[in-house]
Amino acid sequence: MIKITIYDKEYPDKLRKIKNPPKQLYLKGNKELLNQNIISIIGSRNCSENGKKLARKFASELSNQGIVIASGMAKGIDSQGHIGALEARGKTIAVLGSGFNYIFPKENKKLYDEILKNDGLIISEYSQDTQPASELFLQRNRIVSGISIGILVIEAAYRSGTSVTAKLAKEQGKKIFVLPHEIGDIHGTGTNRLIRQGATLVTSTKEIIEEFHFLEYKKVENTQKDIKESKHKRIENKEYKKIYEMIESGAATINQICKKSGRTVKEINNILIMLEIEGYITKSAGGYKCV
Repeated sequence: MIKITIYDKEYPDKLRKIKNPPKQLYLKGNKELLNQNIISIIGSRNCSENGKKLARKFASELSNQGIVIASGMAKGIDSQGHIGALEARGKTIAVLGSGFNYIFPKENKKLYDEILKNDGLIISEYSQDTQPASELFLQRNRIVSGISIGILVIEAAYRSGTSVTAKLAKEQGKKIFVLPHEIGDIHGTGTNRLIRQGATLVTSTKEIIEEFHFLEYKKVENTQKDIKESKHKRIENKEYKKIYEMIESGAATINQICKKSGRTVKEINNILIMLEIEGYITKSAGGYKCV
């Protein structure tokens, strides 16, 4: 871990220019990412399955355009944005609302490790023993938007931390991109409201890239098969990988997986929970399926 202050040359200029910039930053990982083109992907913690897929899709595609993906490593859209960047072998920055000794949520410790393992960056303005608190998450949001050239909002409720971040981004003069939602969808109330307030409606990565005169959109061959194979290779735990492969080959329910693996329901359920948390599988009415 290293510490930089607002007076150090390593301190990012974009962040120095915002209102109430953090006086210091604690860093783990590749600090050079702070000087690259960053887009933050943000959204609801209680997001929809479609929201998860869209967060991963846009994060992967933006990564393939040479963009660094930033977010707050919270549950939901934040985590999926980080995962999408990792799947595309891109770079991602997680901004914490706590110190390094208190990763929140706890189940994202694996994601935290993956970000560092893949030459990403973890940053916090708080000393390592600072415990997470709601007011710290709100303060963290100004950094998420502050280090970015723009933010992409995937899903947001009417009143949410996402809306707060979008407001901060607007005050900072950042570009705000929003995916439109169907009228009546609770996950899109906040996003549709942002569009009404002047945010840029986008439906593709190309539309985002073209909003910046200093960026040029490039065609990239990146199939869903490539992403899936990359994800499969990232499962380090051999037992988890076996269960993932069983689901991939058609075993969808817990009973089917138990019968095929010879493991107990409790054992399989614990593995399925971890695979779901880490974004490898999703649960549906018919059982489990690989994402």
